[in-house]
Amino acid sequence: MDIFFFQLVIIFIPGIIWERLDAQYGPSKATQQWDILRRTFVFGLSAYVVTFCVYWLASFVFGGLNFQVFQFKKDVEFLDASSIKLIFYASVVSVFCAVAWLYLSTYKLLTRLLQWMKATKRYGDEDVWDFTFNSGRAEVEYIHLRDFEKRITYAGWVEAFSETEKQRELRLRDVIVYDFDGEVLFETPRVYLARKMDNIDIEFPYRPGATE
Repeated sequence: MDIFFFQLVIIFIPGIIWERLDAQYGPSKATQQWDILRRTFVFGLSAYVVTFCVYWLASFVFGGLNFQVFQFKKDVEFLDASSIKLIFYASVVSVFCAVAWLYLSTYKLLTRLLQWMKATKRYGDEDVWDFTFNSGRAEVEYIHLRDFEKRITYAGWVEAFSETEKQRELRLRDVIVYDFDGEVLFETPRVYLARKMDNIDIEFPYRPGATE
């Protein structure tokens, strides 16, 4: 491996860490190699910017702190002990940044801020399914899922959800199953449901003051 390229890979370890955490646990995943490289570069650069800010703030308390800018040299080792230390600190920072980024992206805080400011009515790039169940509001956590083929209704609290390419998946807790006449058929602590994307009907009957 070319020594210059090898050192570049080391420099962007913070970006690799951030990108992998976001790809593993974030709501959206990059599949194209170019997108992965782009995200790694942006996340890595952001990690170093945040690290610089931390250095700058800490310099008011601790003297001698110096944020060293990498001096790139072709076919020459340009990573010294100070550079490795900076990469390590930036990698630690990238972990915290990744967690904060996951929180922001999962709960769409920027989108909600823009909606609160009435700057947009859009809910983001994901579909309504993700936006609804990621909101964390009680109004959308208690649902009635109707199965028209079996003529039964599952009433319960959404404990987990996922979206696959072909179907929607839900895990409900404290479930009561009714027939379409309103008679209780049975109760169960939890139930797993999987339905095709075009064959799912959900109602949100929760009202303020309701209890679990």
